[in-house]
Formats: sequence, C-alpha cells, structure tokens
Amino acid sequence: MEIEEYRAQFIDQLRFDADHEGTEPETQFILKTLEELETIGELNDPMPMSIEIRGRRGRIMAFDAYAYDEADSALILIASDFTNERDTANTLTNTRITDLYTRMRNFLDEAINGKMSDYCDDSDPAIILAKEFRKKVGKGMLDTEILRFKFYILSNSVLSKQVKNVSQEDFLERPVELNIWTLERMFQTFTSDASEIVEFDTKDFDCEGIQYLKADLGDNSDYDAYLGIVPGKFLADLYLKYGSKLLQGNVRAFLSVRGKVNKGIRSTIINNPENFFTYNNGIAIVARSIGFSTDKTKITHFKDLQIINGGQTTASLANAIIRKEDKKGMGNLFVPMKLTVLNVDNDMSEEDIERYNDITKTISKCANCQNPVSDADFFSNHPFHVMMEKLSQKVLAPPVAGKPYQTRWFYERSRGKWEQEQMKLTQAQRKTFCEKSPKNQVIKKEKLAKCLNTIRMNPHQVCQSSAINFNRFADYVEELYDKSKDSINEEFFKKGICSVIMFDELDVMINKSDWYPKGGDKAQIVPYTIAKLMSLLPKDTDLDWKTIWNKQTMYPDLAKELIRLALVTQRYLTEQAGGGLVRTISRTHSVWDTYKKVPFELSSAFTSTLISKEETKATEAAAKRAHKFNLNIEASVEIFNLGADYWMKVYNELSKENILPYGDLDFIKSIATRFISKMVLPSAAQCKRLLKIVHNAEDKGYIMP
Repeated sequence: MEIEEYRAQFIDQLRFDADHEGTEPETQFILKTLEELETIGELNDPMPMSIEIRGRRGRIMAFDAYAYDEADSALILIASDFTNERDTANTLTNTRITDLYTRMRNFLDEAINGKMSDYCDDSDPAIILAKEFRKKVGKGMLDTEILRFKFYILSNSVLSKQVKNVSQEDFLERPVELNIWTLERMFQTFTSDASEIVEFDTKDFDCEGIQYLKADLGDNSDYDAYLGIVPGKFLADLYLKYGSKLLQGNVRAFLSVRGKVNKGIRSTIINNPENFFTYNNGIAIVARSIGFSTDKTKITHFKDLQIINGGQTTASLANAIIRKEDKKGMGNLFVPMKLTVLNVDNDMSEEDIERYNDITKTISKCANCQNPVSDADFFSNHPFHVMMEKLSQKVLAPPVAGKPYQTRWFYERSRGKWEQEQMKLTQAQRKTFCEKSPKNQVIKKEKLAKCLNTIRMNPHQVCQSSAINFNRFADYVEELYDKSKDSINEEFFKKGICSVIMFDELDVMINKSDWYPKGGDKAQIVPYTIAKLMSLLPKDTDLDWKTIWNKQTMYPDLAKELIRLALVTQRYLTEQAGGGLVRTISRTHSVWDTYKKVPFELSSAFTSTLISKEETKATEAAAKRAHKFNLNIEASVEIFNLGADYWMKVYNELSKENILPYGDLDFIKSIATRFISKMVLPSAAQCKRLLKIVHNAEDKGYIMP
C-alpha cells in the first residue's frame, strides 16, 4: 500500500463513519487521529472538545482537543487542520501552522491571564476549562502542576517542504513544544509497526560523549552491556527536548516531585549536586544501537534510547532547570548509568520487533523490581491477546445488511496490524481483504478492555485514561486466565464483540438525540449507562447476547431501554459535576456507587427479552469444553508435525545432559517411535506430559532445537 491509497482509504472511512454517526468528517478525523496517537503512546487520554471564541479586536481563541502529560508535567492543546479532499491533498504551510498555533496559545493566554467570561456564557465548556487550566498552571513556578506546554496540529494536508523549523519561544517561563502530525507521518508509523525512534548524537546537546566500561558477557549473549557516567546537564537537556518519549520502556510514569523519593532527588540537585553520583541509584537505559568516538573512549551516538529505570531522576533534573532551582549549576553533577544495547537491524521483521519489545519489557520489569510493579503493566504480551487474535481469525460473524458473505472482527494484537496486512496485497486482494475484515470491525486491545470493563460494571475505571483502564482489565484477565484459561474461548470472544457493538451503537444514538448538547459528555454517559443497565438486570437473568451476535446489532428493545436510561445518566452526571467537568467526577468510585442506587424502572418490553442466566452458563460451559478439546487436538498435531526425527534428537541430546530421570527420557523416545513414526497422534494426556517434561528440561538449562 502506498500513501495515496492509504489517504483515500482513510478519507473514505471518515466519510462513512460521519454519515453513519450523524457527524462531520472533521469530527471523525479528530477522533481517529487522537485514537491513533494514544495507541502509539504519543498522547494519553486526550479529550476531544472543539472550542472557537472571538476575543478583543477579533483575536481568535480555538482548539479541538486537550490532554495532560503527567510524565512531562505538561498541558497539551490540539488543533485540527482538515480538508474533506480524497484524491488530492492541500499543503500545510508555515503561515497555516503559525495561525493554528497562535489560536491555541491565545486561548491559553486568555484562560490564565484574562477573563474568559467576557466572551462566552457561564455554561460554556470554555469557562470550565479556563478555570481548570488556570488552577493547574498556578501562580508561579513553585506552585504549579504544569512545567511545559505542548501544542499539536493534526492535518491531512501535506507538510510544505518550506517548513524547516517549528520551534517556538517559551510561554509563561515554560518550554513550548509544537508537534505536527500529518497522514504521511501516521502512515510511516503503521509501516514500521513502531513508535517514532529517538536518534541523536551527544554533541547535539553540547556533550562530548559518555565515559563507559564494557562488560564481558561471553560469546553467546544477545546484547552488549556497559556501565557509564552521564553528565546531569546532558540528561536534563535530552529530556527537555524529547520528554516522556524517552520513557516508553519504563513501566512507571514519572512520579511527581511531591513523592518521597523525588523530594530527595530534588534536594540533592539544589543543595549537593556534586554528591548526586553517590546518592542516586542511577538510570538504566536500553538502546537499539550506539556509536563511538573515533578513539573508542566515549559513546557518542544513540538509536532508540529508552530509559527503563530512572525516569524520575531524569525528569527531576529537567524540571530543576525549568523551575530555575539548579542554583549551583550541573557542571559537577553526574549520574550512574547501566546501558543495554540490543544490536538489532534497522529493517526488523515482525518476529524481530516482538523479540525486541519482549526483551526491553523484561529488562524493564527486572530493573523496576525494587518497587511494586503490577503484572498488568506487561499485559500487552499476555497469551490472552494471542488467543483473541486467533479467535478473531477463526470466528466469522453472520452475514448482515444483505451481504452474501461472512465477515470477521479483526483483533489488533499489535498496533496497525490491519493496515500492515494490506501492504503487500494487490488492489484486488486488498478489496477482498477489506470486505472480509472491514475497517469498522477492527478491534484494538484498549477498546475491548473498555467495553468488557463496562459490562463488568466498572464505568469509573473506563472513564479513566485508556492505560489505567487497560491495567485494571488486565487484573481481571490475569485472574481468569490463571483459574480457567479455557474460559477464553469462542463465546468469550463473541460476548466481547457484542459489548463493542452495544457500546458503539449507544454512542451513535446519544449523539443523534435531541437532548444531547454539542460537545457533551458522551465518553462518560455511554459506560455509565450500560453499566447501570447491567446492574439493574433481575437476578438470574442476562442480556440476549446470542441475538446481538446473530444480528450484529442491538435488538430494538435493548436499544430503546439504553437510550431512555442514557438521558437519566446525562442528568445525573451533570448534576454531580456541579458546574465542573463531568470527565473528572466520573472517575470516582463514589459517583458510580451513588448512581447504582438511583431508581430506574426497567420496562416490561425490555425485561421480556432477557434470557435465563442458566442458559448463558450452559452456553459458556459448552464453549469451554469445545475450546479445551480443540486446544488438545492442536497440541497433538503440533507435536506430531515436528516429526519423529526431531523428538529422537531431543531424546539423544537430553540423554547426554543427564538432567532428566530415565522414565522421562524413555517417554520422549516412545512418543517418537511408538506414535509419530507410525503416523499416530499422541493423546491429550500424553501431550500434556511431554510438554511438562520439556518445560522441566528447559528450567534446567536445556535449549530445544
């Protein structure tokens, strides 16, 4: 797939979604791009909210979304630059960039230094946001949550070649970062299946290089290891430029300087910078590759540097500069460094990428073991996602809307997989692929977590950031997987898809309702409404999930009940907010607990459609048995396909190793000679025992051929 085809496909989908949901293509453009930027870790929990106000002398104050970056202590404003052109692209010029940036900064300036009420009603969301921004910025550098401002321009135009530099002057004594995201830039992230790589020379930051000592790890090591001494000023300047992009591999976001450890770091920076090397534990870094000075005495180049431990140290150094707290300077401040270099090629295969990410996350997990780190932080690598991906390829949805063929819901275990699978297809093949796996049936991990957590009646978690909700969902799946991994089967997958259907369709219905105000709180109303309905179901009853799956849409009585309840939800959340942001109060457990007690009588028409809980349990039990049987068959076939020669090789090697008892060795030999060589599949029990033996051998250091 080339960029032109990607652009046309992207615009087509925007138009389709806009028509389907009763919105405008630009609205969909904002939503889709924000979603993608959140997926790659560029933004966290962005809130779409289009505001445009004319101030004094016609000064325009405008933006289309906002967010916060706690790791960077940053306030983020986002502006859209969209043209509804499919086959041609406009040019994004310096003039247009300046105009959009100025509009965003104007709003920020008025919110903090002016009086927004002079230009809009008290009920306008702009008033509420202005108050929130003013509070977070505070009255000075020592009384603030915001240490930098980030501005984003999202555009489907082509960036002009004349745009060479988008850097901006500081605003309110804080650094300003301006980011431009075009479709071309997003397309590049899809084709690489990775976030944008940070690559730099130390000289770019007035640093001659990093002194180092290389560790001898032997000839069989997959990576190189170094110990080093990093100048504090270099580390701070690096963070000032790249911010939390350096922390992608760190499972813990930067903890505010209010934390106990960070206060100690801050105190040392201010009072005893010369002792920082001694007092601080240092940082752990992973890099894809590095370069050296001509005399090989210093490290001078880094590619894909990630700080996996020591994020708070790095951010504290940068923040000290912003706050002007480094009174003694950082000339004598040095930080201990442990560096792991993975030495991977530029052009990595999908398997190489997965291996690279796994190694990085494993190192990160171990490096952070001195502090409690939930396994949920590493949930992206859980077998659950592998199983969901397999099920999405296997389970076909019934044909609907007059179509003669079945489709599948495409589960994206890795970001951009749907687009990537089309890259090498012909136009005809791509058409067939999109018919079978349409764009509107692509399910991201985070979306599934949101929808399943909603029907599990945790709307306050769903209203948190995508990352927080994902981690809470991970806790549930970890427990489910440990107790009964066979529960993650076709029925589980179908119910998950039904929850997505219900979530998305309610979203559209609310948006088209007369009572719903433009720019309302749909993101909070939807999960609260669905969760409330689930909590109201009479004991021993359940929704008719089978009908939702078979029809691939909500049945009429369910849809009517949800939209009726949605109005109650909207009024409740607005009342609870008390003139503040619904987004904020919706995240508290108390607001959800209170709402569960709010009376609402279900209609008889709806309750008559409910099915017995026993029916649901019987269906799930049958699916569990079928799934277990299929897994056993798959294991038998996989072991069989390795061949008798393979297992005899394992037997002969292990015989020499002397790490297994004779009974286990003989069993491996019997699998090869009595079954596979005679074209007989091993039973499920035999496969289970064989795999147990193999795992035992691997635990003792044996590497399978």
